[in-house]
Order: sequence, then structure tokens, then C-alpha cells
Amino acid sequence: MTTSRRGSIPFIASTDSFVRAAALRGVRELRVPASFAPALDALGDADPQVRREAVAVLGYLKRAEALPALTSIASADPAPEVRRAAAGALGYAAATSDQQAVLAALLAALTDAEWQVREEAATTLGKIRHQAAAPALIAALDDAYWQVRLRAARSLGRLRSHDALPGLIATLTHTISNLRKEAALALGEIASPLALPALHQAAGDPDPEVRKSVRLAIQQTQDAA
Repeated sequence: MTTSRRGSIPFIASTDSFVRAAALRGVRELRVPASFAPALDALGDADPQVRREAVAVLGYLKRAEALPALTSIASADPAPEVRRAAAGALGYAAATSDQQAVLAALLAALTDAEWQVREEAATTLGKIRHQAAAPALIAALDDAYWQVRLRAARSLGRLRSHDALPGLIATLTHTISNLRKEAALALGEIASPLALPALHQAAGDPDPEVRKSVRLAIQQTQDAA
């Protein structure tokens, strides 16, 4: 199977876009070094499906040389699914020394017209753990889509941003239980005593999963103190 998939690399140059996309998909998880150059070239393909698969290959390879192209695509590609894939692929930038261009691209993606792109950007900002992302993520707690709010809350917890306390505490009373749960988990990671009154009040939440997360957050906060 591995040998067969390695043999897919020449098909990345096929005249058939379906074949090009399939070839990229076939070599993605193998992390074959020889797939880097063809995947980088495929970022300019006319077919968005091919570009998306090329982004996935580069994300798996995790090579710093691909970051400039991926940062550009995350905000400039005309296809939302490609921008979303690029925003997700940039997560490996956490292991690189220069995150400024990546941070700028993800912050731009966090204001994308498509909520799926904003959701992915919010997730990746938590992965690279750059404190400068906190203000934008705090603003994203008011996004029109709850899915974006959820990922923003999760990332703010990973950043342990104390500035996010008011927004996360307010989210503890949101009508969507998944959001309340994520806000509680984030507050547990931040572990600020200032959140304890709101957490104790949320301990009676009607959703058992939220109550469980609230109890965990209270314990984490008390342990940290």
C-alpha cells in the first residue's frame, strides 16, 4: 500500500483535476519528502479541490518553507474551503521561531466572511499559543456563529488569558450548552479566583456535562490558589 501511494506522486501533474486531487490525498499521510515540491506547485491549481489537497499535504509535512504560501492562501484564496484548510494547516507554526506572518494571516482569517474559516482560525490561534491573539479571540466570543465562539473560548483557555474572564463568565449563561461547557473549561485552565463566584453559580446548570465542567474548573482554580 505504501509503495503504491508513493507512486501516486507523478499523478499530481495529471491533466485530470480529479486524478490530481486523488494523488495528493493518497500521499498526504505518508509525509513523503518528494511530495513537497509538487504540492507547493499545486497551490496554484485552477481547481479548488486540488489546492485544498495540496494544502493538506503541506500541513502534514510541516516544513517552514511552506509557511509563506500557506499564510497567503489563508486570507487570499477565492475558495472558502481552501482558506479554511490553510488556516488549519498553519497550526504547525507553533514549532517555528517566526510566527508573526502566521499570526497576521490567522487574525485576518478570524474576520473572514465565511464562519467556517473563522472557526478554523480561532482553533489554530490556540494551537500556536501567541498571546497577541487574545484580543481578537475575545472579540470572537461575540461572533454571530456559536461554533466560532466555542473555538475562541477553547483557545482563550489554552492561552490562559485573564483578559478573557469577563467574556467567558458571560458565556456561562449562554443558551447553548456546548458554549457554557467550553467557557467553564476555559475558566478552569485560566484558574483565576475572580471567576469562582460565577462558577459556583453555574454549578446548578441544567446540563450534566456543563455541571461536570464547572466542577472541574472550580477544582482547578482552587488547586492553583
